Amino acid sequence: MKTKKPIIFLLTLMAVFVISPRELRSQSTSGAKTDNDPVEIGNRVVANIVKRSYGWRYQKACTYYGALIFADATGNSSITQQMEDGYEPYLKGKRKPHQGHVDYNVFGIWPLEMYRQTGNKAYLETGKGLADHEYEDTREDGLTSLARFWVDDMYMVGSLQVQAYKATGEGVYLNRAALFLKVYCDELQRDNGMFHHREDAPFFWGRGNGWAVAALTEVLLVLPESHQYHGALLENFQKMMKTLASYQGADGMWHQLIDDPESFPESSCTGMFLYGFISGLHHGWLDSNEYRPVIEKGWAALASYVNEKGEAMNVCIGTNAKDSKKHYLNRPKTNGNFHGQAAVLWAATAMVSYLEDHNP
Repeated sequence: MKTKKPIIFLLTLMAVFVISPRELRSQSTSGAKTDNDPVEIGNRVVANIVKRSYGWRYQKACTYYGALIFADATGNSSITQQMEDGYEPYLKGKRKPHQGHVDYNVFGIWPLEMYRQTGNKAYLETGKGLADHEYEDTREDGLTSLARFWVDDMYMVGSLQVQAYKATGEGVYLNRAALFLKVYCDELQRDNGMFHHREDAPFFWGRGNGWAVAALTEVLLVLPESHQYHGALLENFQKMMKTLASYQGADGMWHQLIDDPESFPESSCTGMFLYGFISGLHHGWLDSNEYRPVIEKGWAALASYVNEKGEAMNVCIGTNAKDSKKHYLNRPKTNGNFHGQAAVLWAATAMVSYLEDHNP
C-alpha cells in the first residue's frame, strides 16, 4: 500500500479547496462542528460505527464497505482490521448472510473489499458466492431475476457485481453491472436526468437518486472506455449530475425530495451525490469550472452535518416506494442512521483521494 501524505497536507489544501469555517458557520444552522477535513470526518464516523453491533442489513454492509475504502484511501490498516473483527462471526460460520433479494446479496461488497485488501480467500468465497447466486436465474434481457425496477437496485446489484469484478478480474461481473445499469437508465431515468423511485412512484426521492449516482460512479470507475456501454453510461451520469447541481440548496445540501426545497436537507443523498461529483471531477468526467463550486459548498455543508458523536444528522429512515408525495415528505429523519454513515464515508473517501492526487 502506498505511503499516504500527512494530514497537514490535507488540511492545507482543504483551506484552498473549500470555503472557510467562518463562511460555513454563517451558512449552517445545524449547530454541528464545522471542521472540513475529510480524514477527521471519516475517522469520526468510523469510530462511531465500530462501537455499534455489526449486522447483515444492506445499509450496514454499505457502511462497512465505506469504512474499508476510506481505510484504503488513508492508509489506515487499523480500520481494515476493525472491519475484519466485525466480520469474524460470519467467517467462523456462527452467522450467515441472507440471500435471495437484492438488499440481501449486496452484503457481499463487505467481504469482497476485505479480500481485495487482505488476500484472504475466505472472504472471496462468500462475496463471489453472493454475486453468482444473484445471477443463477436470469430474465430474457440478461438481468437477474431479482430485479425489481426500483432505483435502489442499481446500487444493490451494480456495486456487488463490480466488487466481484475487482476481486476476480473476471469480465462477466463487469458486463453484468454495466448491462444492469444501462437497462435501468433506459427504464427509469427521466428527461431531466433524474430517476423516479419506481415507475409507479413518480417522485425524485433524494436517496433513491443517490443510489443511482453511486452505482454509476462505481461502474464508471472501472469500466473501460472501449466497453459497449461506457459512452451511454457516462452520458447518463453527466446528464444527471448537471440537473442535480441545479437543485443544490443555498446551504450546500440536497433535499429529501430533490425538486422540493421545502422538504428537509437530507445527509445520505448529499453524501452520495458528492461521491459522484468528486469522483467525476477527479477522473475528468465533469468540468472543473462548472462543478468545483458545487463540491466546495456541498462538502463543507455535509461535514457540518456530522456531529461530535460521529453521527450523520438528518438522515431519512428506510423508505419503501409509494405513489404519494406525502409519504416522502413525512418520512422521519434520524441521526446516525447507517444510510447516512455510509454516504459520508463514500464522500470522505472520494475527497481524500482527490486531494492526494491533486497535490500542487
